[in-house]
Amino acid sequence: MPKIALIVPKGSKYGKNKYLKSFLEINNVVSSFYGAWETPNLSLLTIAGLIPDSYDISFIDEDHGMEIPFEEEFDIVALTGMTQQIYRAYEICTEFKKKGSYVVIGGIHATIMAEEALKYADTVFIGEGENIWKKFLKDYENGTPYSRYTCKEYIDLRESPIPRYDILNKNIYSSYSIQTTRGCPRTCNYCTLPIMYGSTYRYKTVKQIIDEIKAIQRFDSDPFIFFADDNMFIQKEHSKELVREIEKLGIIWGTQTDISVAEDEELLQLLYKSGCHWLFIGFENVSEDGLIFLDDKKWKAEQRNNYERAIEKIHNNGIHIWGSFMFGGDSDTDSVFANTLDFTLKNGIYSGSFTILTPLPGTQLFKQMAEEKRIIDYDWSRYTFWDVVFQPVNMTPDELAKGVAWVYQEFYSKENVSRRAANLKNRLRKARHK
Repeated sequence: MPKIALIVPKGSKYGKNKYLKSFLEINNVVSSFYGAWETPNLSLLTIAGLIPDSYDISFIDEDHGMEIPFEEEFDIVALTGMTQQIYRAYEICTEFKKKGSYVVIGGIHATIMAEEALKYADTVFIGEGENIWKKFLKDYENGTPYSRYTCKEYIDLRESPIPRYDILNKNIYSSYSIQTTRGCPRTCNYCTLPIMYGSTYRYKTVKQIIDEIKAIQRFDSDPFIFFADDNMFIQKEHSKELVREIEKLGIIWGTQTDISVAEDEELLQLLYKSGCHWLFIGFENVSEDGLIFLDDKKWKAEQRNNYERAIEKIHNNGIHIWGSFMFGGDSDTDSVFANTLDFTLKNGIYSGSFTILTPLPGTQLFKQMAEEKRIIDYDWSRYTFWDVVFQPVNMTPDELAKGVAWVYQEFYSKENVSRRAANLKNRLRKARHK
């Protein structure tokens, strides 16, 4: 029986920012909260759903502490990785190629930097993997695999397999992810997802999604499920149909969406009833100018005046918000840190992700900054969203690195954590009596 290893390389969770590292060494609130949301790599689990039973599959998650068995012989070694993981992925490729394994790599970074990836892997997958993986396996079995497989059109998600949750180590994870949609019509200049998945919104059938939830429940009877969509609720009626079915399964879950979810009161009510207690929302910036810099079409900037009202609507339905904010845009001065902190505390944001603007390869932002010679570091391991790899306009790189650490320190102070916990209990109490 041929053996396939599906490997997730270790990454840098909080980057190399010395100021942030100092804070994290004395405060474990951030890592504890983030850890509860960490899920196994869905891309590789989906690919596993396409592998015939005639193969022996090993899922090795180095990013969650598993040791890579370099002494073991595998016929095929398949990896994926974000930009900040890619050097480790290349190291793993090199080691297994020495042992005679056939090594393949895919994912967003490999898609964008295919020539780079081909220096380390036998085959590179470019774009979505479902269709090209099947073609690769057929060619591999015939002894004629190509060095590149390119997905030339976006796949029909209705044909995507159920991920193989059953191959996971149950002791490692408390949360699991499902992807119900791909594609996002927004045009944020820092985002790689439209490059991989396009701007056309595609979604799985309700039955598919319910079947995936049940597959997780067979593996773990009491899971927390995070829907790893780029923007889950673009198609509101489809979303409502799905949420009504999810309610029947009795799970607790969260997802990613934009602030427009607050426009539909019926959807918010359905979300809470179905067990959706968390929404991850990319606010990105608290100023209109900051949002204009991030999106030429100004969609997010046009939502800025609705932020407070939308947050209140979401909170009134018993749903908590994990807000995401990004520092370092060309309109940001050093006042952005205090302004963002004030916004989160004033509006009762329960948890926050505070990151540094990062020009990922392939994005509009990367191209712009490269042309302006503002990228100061091409070390991919520092493309973590907590390290500064470009020259900001209105502050020094050190001031930007220090500022994001200060926001974490203040937001996750004991006083502010206690205040948010009290707000959360009040919201839950009100929601139960609605």
